[in-house]
Amino acid sequence: MVPKSFYDLRFGVSPGGARKDAHHICGSLDEAMAALDSELEESLNVWLLFEYGADLALDVYQRGERLRSIDLHPFVTIRVDGYPDITFRGSGEPTGYAVGADDRYKVKSVLEDGIFSGDFDDAIEVTVDWDGVVIPPLVGEIAKEGDYVMLGDGPLDDLDDLDDLDEDELEDELIERGYVEYGSHDFDE
Repeated sequence: MVPKSFYDLRFGVSPGGARKDAHHICGSLDEAMAALDSELEESLNVWLLFEYGADLALDVYQRGERLRSIDLHPFVTIRVDGYPDITFRGSGEPTGYAVGADDRYKVKSVLEDGIFSGDFDDAIEVTVDWDGVVIPPLVGEIAKEGDYVMLGDGPLDDLDDLDDLDEDELEDELIERGYVEYGSHDFDE
C-alpha cells in the first residue's frame, strides 16, 4: 500500500461541555473548502468557533506524512447583521465583534446567545479567505474514495504483511491499526 497524499480539515473542541472531533479527509482543496462550508452552515458550529475556541486547521499530508498544519482562524470572518465583523487571531481569540461598544462583554454575550439559539441564522454569514491561505499542492499518489490513511505524526506501519488479505479483512486490519477511511468523520459522536 503506497502512502497517499491528502488534506485533513480538522474542526473540533476538546472534551468539556461541548465535544466535536470532525475530520474531513480530502483529495483536493475544493473538497476541503466544501467540507468547511458544510461545517459552518450549522449555527452550533459557528458558536463553537466563536465562543468555545474550536480547533480549526487544515493539515497537509504528503505521501502519508503530515507536512504542515495551517491554522484557519485568521482567515475566517463571521458577519452578523448589526454587529462589527468577528475575526480571529487564533483559536479562542475572536476580535472585532464589539468595536465601539461600551460593554464588549454584553455584546459578546448577546452574540453567543443569538448564535447558539439560532436567532441569527438569517442574519449570519461566514466567509473564509482561501486566497490568503498558502496551501501546498498535494504530490505523489492522492487519496481517493475507498482509501485508508493514517492521521497524526507517528511513523507509518509497514503494511506488506497485509497483501494476502481479502478486501474485508484488509479493511478490518487497517481500522484496527488506527487508519481512517477517506471522507468525513466525527470521532466524538
